[in-house]
Amino acid sequence: MGFYREILEGSAAGSDAGKSSRLLSNLQVLRALAALSVVVSHALHETEMLAGATGRAAVDGSAWNLGFGVDIFFVLSGFIMTHTAASEFGKNGAPLRFFLRRCARVIPLYWLLTSLMLIGALVAPSLLTVPIGSVSHVLASYFFIPSGRGADEIRPVLALAWTLNYEMLFYVFFAAALLLPIRLGIVWLSVLMAGMALVGRLVDPSHVQIAFWTNPIILEFLFGVYVALIFRSGIRIGGAAALALMAIGLLGFVRISAPWSDAALPQFLRSGLPAALFVLAAAIGPVLPQRKLVLWGVALGDASYSLYLAHPFILRPMRAVWAKALGGYLPLGLFVVFATLVAALFALLLFRGVEKPLTSRVQSLVLRSGQKRIPTGALPAADTEGA
Repeated sequence: MGFYREILEGSAAGSDAGKSSRLLSNLQVLRALAALSVVVSHALHETEMLAGATGRAAVDGSAWNLGFGVDIFFVLSGFIMTHTAASEFGKNGAPLRFFLRRCARVIPLYWLLTSLMLIGALVAPSLLTVPIGSVSHVLASYFFIPSGRGADEIRPVLALAWTLNYEMLFYVFFAAALLLPIRLGIVWLSVLMAGMALVGRLVDPSHVQIAFWTNPIILEFLFGVYVALIFRSGIRIGGAAALALMAIGLLGFVRISAPWSDAALPQFLRSGLPAALFVLAAAIGPVLPQRKLVLWGVALGDASYSLYLAHPFILRPMRAVWAKALGGYLPLGLFVVFATLVAALFALLLFRGVEKPLTSRVQSLVLRSGQKRIPTGALPAADTEGA
């Protein structure tokens, strides 16, 4: 278990480092659960395809909002960026340092997998359900610019990386906020993002980029910023209160009734607020005991970016293998279980063998030795950011 323990220990020394390491374990487990919910959601979708090929009934997941993991990721991103960069507000060069650090963290694996998707499209285009699109769409995908794909989709080449378009927008805004002292910076960030969300209600949807970037879902990052401020204020709660917050947060995982739909209640309220409660409980609640299951959760949380981006490369081939090798012999619920486990194991290998060394190499090239070190007690930015 040495690999899993090293995730918790970090490089800083002293009691502050220990506190950050323990907080990191809570957040990493939450990231693992968020990524797994997205994987399960897509695995359930694959059973709909398998149902026609095997004669078995597809697994009905309509009662669950398994895409809730994306909302958790957005709130976590706002939390982590604020917590790790809190001491950087108002400092010379902080915006550039922050933005380069985020680019070095997000871009390498994303560009690699996008390139693999393009190669796959050239070699076996029949495997894709939606064509890649024009050259301009491909370029927009690489540079996090929303672009239409297919009939009515605004998605990049690597379809589920639409979330990264929002992440990069938030990074740009947050980097600008770092020009100011922290209080003014948070106020500026809040006014800007709330204003954009209001403007989004007036924008013609035909303006693809503006309509995409002004979606009120961007407010979920702001929820994470406020959770970080609560955490940094020193507020802490006991286990019972943390469980109560999570119980309320579970409302984001279920589809209760028609009023709980997107039409009646926007996503940033229906899912974003419950996600914020989950992150708040993880941040200010008791630290999880360092047992094997938690350590595995931490390890998968560390690999959650790999899991999120790469799991489609596992699910689609597994669907084909399942249909040919097993046909209708086994219920498709087992496909969901096996596919999720294989995707998780693949992500752990991808993180260790590709993502971690690739990211470290890019960071060393981009940030150089002149970059100021992250303050003692802050969470390592390279280890805490997901999709």
